[in-house]
Amino acid sequence: MKTVFSALIGALAFVATAAAQPTASTPAPPAADIAVMQNASWLAGRWVGEGLGGEIEENWSLPAGAQMVGHFRLVRNGAVVFYEISLLDVVNGGVRMRVKHFNPDFVGWEEKDGWHAFDPVSSSADTLAFAGLTLRRIDANTLETVIRIRYQDGERDETLRLHRAPL
Repeated sequence: MKTVFSALIGALAFVATAAAQPTASTPAPPAADIAVMQNASWLAGRWVGEGLGGEIEENWSLPAGAQMVGHFRLVRNGAVVFYEISLLDVVNGGVRMRVKHFNPDFVGWEEKDGWHAFDPVSSSADTLAFAGLTLRRIDANTLETVIRIRYQDGERDETLRLHRAPL
């Protein structure tokens, strides 16, 4: 127990030290990028539903600067199948999504510095369209996600319907 406690104290000290280190100031994102990201602000919150053969949950933060961060999980028969950590940011005037996938033991699928990118196609007050992925607000409490997935027998679109849920 003492070893676990010592390791925890050491980890907390490392985090506190790293957070306290002076860093170069990060420039504020351009106002145009912040405005573009506001098109995605409706996505913020917790969404739940069924799809991909199980229960799905997706959570998104409010925009900060010109970014939003989210996470997703798929659960089948009470066991987690995989997780995703996602980042929405602005490139070339459009909203892009980058995703990193993880097994239930948090071993990543992509290389350390890699991710899967969904490049921007268009965005509006109710729809974020990417190459291979579309997020559409049906109403204030319903999200429809259409994603193109590559299976062994070919590619096909999967439609996920999620509903806004409390934390």
